[in-house]
Amino acid sequence: MPGLNPLTLAHTLMLREYLSKYPRENCDYTITNIISWGQIYDNHFLIYKERLVIFNPKYHYILFPLGEELSVLELRELVLSFRPYYPNAQIILFPRDYVERHPELEEHFVIDEDRDWADYIYSTQSMVELRGKKLAKKKNLISQFRRAYPEYKVMKITDDRLDVILKFTHKWRRERDAEGIYLMTEIKAIENTLNNWHKLPVEGIIICLNYKIVAYSIFSPQTHDMATVHFEKFDPEKKGSAQTVTWETARYLSGKYAWINREQDIGLAGLRQAKLSYLPDRLAPFLRSTLK
Repeated sequence: MPGLNPLTLAHTLMLREYLSKYPRENCDYTITNIISWGQIYDNHFLIYKERLVIFNPKYHYILFPLGEELSVLELRELVLSFRPYYPNAQIILFPRDYVERHPELEEHFVIDEDRDWADYIYSTQSMVELRGKKLAKKKNLISQFRRAYPEYKVMKITDDRLDVILKFTHKWRRERDAEGIYLMTEIKAIENTLNNWHKLPVEGIIICLNYKIVAYSIFSPQTHDMATVHFEKFDPEKKGSAQTVTWETARYLSGKYAWINREQDIGLAGLRQAKLSYLPDRLAPFLRSTLK
């Protein structure tokens, strides 16, 4: 398609400029996800009327453009420009407020919400304090971990620890005999993130016990007051390690970001229960469209 180019690490500055001016809450709009997952899905981009349009050719997804607001007719024109090359091209991630402000959308698009891909957003303070009866179990598990392993340490992810994280990730997968398309794709996304560590605006922490890793998390900025946690892995044999790494991550982000995006549950019942159990403040909806 004319004007459509591969999206690579060389475009990180362009992404930073657009995302800083036009931030979005959905985790698909982080530089880390755009690059790390985009290298798997072969993300492309084009500039359409000075707006940045990111395109996933595997699923024919057009991410809602970044830039000054386009009219409904301009969005229709954008989709139609893709159709000769990608017959199933559709816009995803419509902002809720755009849909509410443009009732004329229904003349050209059918908008539906995919609950499986909604992002969970939490107050950083609430994730640190864990107040209330519903979060008491989380707090107790953290206390148990801290009592059982008072010597545990929290360290930032640095160059000399990247290989350790990768080995821990593959060990985590092998011990669970875990397979599946999404899981294997996630492992590849973790590898991409670690391989591009210094070229992405990404950070992370490791929880260590007796010089061995028992958990880690990787996160990056979403907006000026929100961070997104992309990956968390932990040793299930260490009771409370899952809750402790989540809590320590929130403590690390406290004072820097008011909100934490913990991404989607992708329709997995166990993952949904786990994310809901932390009492999200809100969900960032995944709104997709079908052109009439």
